[in-house]
Amino acid sequence: MNNIMKKLLKIELERALKNKWFYICLLIGFAIVAKDIYSVAYNTRKYYYLYVNDTVYQFPGIYCKWMVTNCSSMYKMLHLIFPLLISVPYSYTIYSDIKGCYVGNIISRTDKKLYYGSKLITQFITGFLVVFIILATSFIATAAFLPLEHPTIASFTYGVHQDVGLGRLFYMKPFLSACLYIILEALVFGVIGCISFVFAYILTNGIIVMLSPFIIYYAEFVIGSALNRPYMEAMSRIGLLKSNYIVPLCMELAVLVIIIGVSYIARVNKKDTF
Repeated sequence: MNNIMKKLLKIELERALKNKWFYICLLIGFAIVAKDIYSVAYNTRKYYYLYVNDTVYQFPGIYCKWMVTNCSSMYKMLHLIFPLLISVPYSYTIYSDIKGCYVGNIISRTDKKLYYGSKLITQFITGFLVVFIILATSFIATAAFLPLEHPTIASFTYGVHQDVGLGRLFYMKPFLSACLYIILEALVFGVIGCISFVFAYILTNGIIVMLSPFIIYYAEFVIGSALNRPYMEAMSRIGLLKSNYIVPLCMELAVLVIIIGVSYIARVNKKDTF
């Protein structure tokens, strides 16, 4: 990575991470996590005394009640609004740079590939960070109330089954699997957030550009449900991703990456007039 690219990335990352909407989106995520912690982890801990004389079921711990492996209602809500939370902090700047002729000022001094590359990378990093921070916070907050137990298949109290893609790892190395769940979900939504990069150069409405990842995400959900096919809203729940859904998930992500890549190449090769 050359010095110009580093400078461009630094500028764009500052625009994203110092944007008040980045923190507003995080606060929305934290509020949903707090509701989940209170209704699940806190109430579980409150009634621990019921398990004292129970010889059948083990004490429910973090891996049993964490929103990602428990698939709570708040976790489902997060997965519904993640496309909004990841696109709002930065995607509008992609659109506003075009309308405000900021693009012309930059690419007259540097390579277009570097400028558009920095925008795309920043959008990916922003989406990744939003999801990563929210899910990591949920894990840490759950651990503040519940112990780190070792999951056992025989207990029949865990939402993660053997037919889940990382099911075996969950029962062998639960902490490692939890880290992978967080990272993989963040990567998936990082890619989904880049949909706004594509539409920023097509649409003439900045609000719709910000909403574009959510619109595509929800439209795919409606179509997938109607056709009884796997859809991203469910497949992006990596902790509960069934083995037979791994290929459809990878195919959808590959299609998105190709579309985003084609959009990037088209922007680089287009002769813009500012």
